[in-house]
Amino acid sequence: PGTGKTVTCASIVYHLCKQHQGQVLVCAPSNVAVDQLTERLSLTGLRVVRMAAKSREGVSTAVDHLTLHHQVRNLDTPEKGEMRKLQQLKDAAGELSTGDQKRYRSLLRSTEREFLQAADVITCTCVGAGDPRLANFRFRQIVIDESTQVSPSLSLTLSDSLSL
Repeated sequence: PGTGKTVTCASIVYHLCKQHQGQVLVCAPSNVAVDQLTERLSLTGLRVVRMAAKSREGVSTAVDHLTLHHQVRNLDTPEKGEMRKLQQLKDAAGELSTGDQKRYRSLLRSTEREFLQAADVITCTCVGAGDPRLANFRFRQIVIDESTQVSPSLSLTLSDSLSL
């Protein structure tokens, strides 16, 4: 601890982004490591989006403002107004009609995709790299911090999900 590994990793990612060869995916085996990297990367001025598992969306962290779900939730556009109305209807009624549910999911997927496409860097855990929301993304550059902490089976899963 304290030797500058995270700073070095953030510096490498910053320079990769400045080469304009596409987005960089940054992974680490733990949420704590991803959050630290996300925070450090945001300080460089890069557009960073932190993808969190749906099960972690309720967990408060220092990088909440950079998480995909937080950015989508706080977006202020006409589509967001429609999403908000559908969410309120779902909260009040317990569920949405099939048509409304389909529209809500479509708006949500579209908004998430826009945020992810606009990012210079997407950060997530190694397991999170297999998230279906990243299925159509192709990364030319992937940085795995603390890679020695990744189990061999997780390494295979990561390479399969990213088509390496």
